[in-house]
Amino acid sequence: MSATILRHGSAKLPRRTVSTYPRPINAIICSAVTSRSGYVPLSRVTTGQTCGRLRPARRVVRVMAYAAEVSDDAYICLGLAQCFRKAGGGLEPVLVVEPLSASSLECLANGARTSYKLVTGVSFGDALHRNRDALPDAFRDAPFCENYEFRCEAAARTWQRPHAQDNLMDIVPLGKIRSNFNFSLEDKRILNMDNIVNDSDNIKQDMSIDVYGRKKAEDLKAKQATEVAAAKAAEEARAIKKQKEEDDLDALLLA
Repeated sequence: MSATILRHGSAKLPRRTVSTYPRPINAIICSAVTSRSGYVPLSRVTTGQTCGRLRPARRVVRVMAYAAEVSDDAYICLGLAQCFRKAGGGLEPVLVVEPLSASSLECLANGARTSYKLVTGVSFGDALHRNRDALPDAFRDAPFCENYEFRCEAAARTWQRPHAQDNLMDIVPLGKIRSNFNFSLEDKRILNMDNIVNDSDNIKQDMSIDVYGRKKAEDLKAKQATEVAAAKAAEEARAIKKQKEEDDLDALLLA
């Protein structure tokens, strides 16, 4: 704001304040925002309108999942598992050929219990195409596991990782066979077993972390049982006392 003096002829007029602000703009022009900034105006700007806020432009991102390519010469490990099948009310032993991931073989090498009797290292191409001529004699008559191709590709990709390449390839070298693992049939693998879930399979929660109020419910139930037993005992005592009084009265009348 600034003060000016307006003159009329030679006479001075009273001071008055005159606004020096510019006149209102009827239109605000918003410059277009380039796509590099990632923002676009909400609406077009016309005369007498103001520019809306800017919002991020929507971008469509397409994610493509793909399986890592594994060459036929890549290493993979196959195991001969001792399994069982329910038949005629008993268990029938059966050997099954299964692919092993790098972490599974590492566990076996560290002494974990296993159902694998033999483990061999072969090329991925021979394993995927079920080339029995490239397998040891013990593997040639055993059936392949279910979803064999899928499991074979998944296991082969684990052997492409740096840890497996640097530390696990010598456990069972390519073309070799190994059997000195911690073989155990304590937990038998039954192929055609029906898994029936019931209430006894639920995990029992420790009472020290009782979040469902089981302790209170059990205490209330015990208290109610005690009260019922006490009421029953009192009723029996009253019945005995009444019977005794009747017997005494009969004895007095007969005397």
